[in-house]
Amino acid sequence: MVASLGSFNSGFNTSALNIPGNAVRYCPNVAPGVVTYYPNSPLPQCIPMTDWIWGVATGMFAIGGLLGAMSNSYMSDRFGRRDSMIIMNITFFIGAVLLSVATTSAQFAIGRIFVGIGSGFMTCVISVYVSEISPPKYRGALTSILQLFTTLGILIIECISLGLNSAIGWRIVVVITVVPAILQMLILPFCSRSPRWLINRNRIDEARVEFLKLRNGDVDAEFTDMLLGITKGSNEKTPKVDKDGADFDNTAPKGETNNSAFESEAQLNIFQVMSIPILAMVALRIFVVHALSQLTGINAIMYYSTSIFELSFGDSAKYVTIGVAGLNVVVTCLGLSLIDRLGRKTLLLVSTAGMCVWCVIMTIGMHFNVGALQVVCIMLYVAFFAIGYGMVPFVITGESFPTYAVGAASSACLAINWLCNFIIGLIFPTLLAACGPYVFIIFAGLCLFAFTFVLFFIHETKRKTLDQIGREFGWYGINVSEHLNRKKH
Repeated sequence: MVASLGSFNSGFNTSALNIPGNAVRYCPNVAPGVVTYYPNSPLPQCIPMTDWIWGVATGMFAIGGLLGAMSNSYMSDRFGRRDSMIIMNITFFIGAVLLSVATTSAQFAIGRIFVGIGSGFMTCVISVYVSEISPPKYRGALTSILQLFTTLGILIIECISLGLNSAIGWRIVVVITVVPAILQMLILPFCSRSPRWLINRNRIDEARVEFLKLRNGDVDAEFTDMLLGITKGSNEKTPKVDKDGADFDNTAPKGETNNSAFESEAQLNIFQVMSIPILAMVALRIFVVHALSQLTGINAIMYYSTSIFELSFGDSAKYVTIGVAGLNVVVTCLGLSLIDRLGRKTLLLVSTAGMCVWCVIMTIGMHFNVGALQVVCIMLYVAFFAIGYGMVPFVITGESFPTYAVGAASSACLAINWLCNFIIGLIFPTLLAACGPYVFIIFAGLCLFAFTFVLFFIHETKRKTLDQIGREFGWYGINVSEHLNRKKH
């Protein structure tokens, strides 16, 4: 939950401008485009922007998310999962300062990039960190807290925005992001480091100490399996555990150095990951899942929902928007309770099937201009997205790769996710203008493709250790150096 405060912050910044957007662009009681100032202050009450500039400025959040996801591999491998989260919270402070004192659209856009960097990084590293510290039985639910906190962040910031939809209020809304950042920076040092990361740095004794903080009972079998799966010692020397299991002997045999006894695989970059056939196949499957999580139209639905709600509910549309955010939280909680029972694959199949059906019905509702039906479709589409596709991709990303590849692979996965997010936001208005109500048939087709892809290419991983998953996928204990050297020659 402490780690997931980062995704809570991501939710904050995703929807911070939903309700007070007009307050940002239009000064009170004057004609559009006219700038007024706060009393005794050089700060303007608004930053006039055309629709196009506003779209670009707010969309910079996705570009920042892309940059943050790409930085995950280096930061989380260099400083560790936990400590890198502490460091990257700085981007939320920088973004909050730039946004809260913004006087131009350029400064506003740069501020959005910085909060996007923090959000993209956190979304990426949290799934890896929680997957690596969680017991197999509860790993799905614990990793899904990431998405639950994201939806909670969206709901809470929209509720706060109701009372801050004003010339001064919007500047307060964009500053609130520092609150979860400060909270996380204060509490994270008390949380355990990832034992898998420590083993990968050849800090075996420290890894065991941290692992004992995360488990009850006999940990020797799980710890040894983890150690052998991560190190090159998997085909060499078996680690020694004394009779009462109180200590772990990672001393080197006579004449050998400690590193030769337990030599961890070096951290791979994405090009090295893709050069190893077994890892490349896993990566490609997860890439497609992440791309489809955006290409199936969740953000298009959310963008379009605002105008639908305004047509059907007038000035009360903002309360319906909050209702959708609340529904998102409730259904995410339901998915969290089911992910370790029904499994990842089942939830993805249910999710994509439901999204496909409601996209088709949405087309009918738009064609005949039935406002109530369109509202129902939006509600149920969001519900089906939240129960599966909203959270499962982040869960399977953290549990599908070995420790030495998970940083690079998860960075690439989330970079693809954010890139597709940006693309949909960019092209959807044009698609809507060109296709009219039939634009949602495109999303229905992509949902059907996603269902088929998951059915045939995604493996079930519920209640399995990461090392069991590695054996099923084929990467457990592989000699990475041998693969890379073979590629060179």
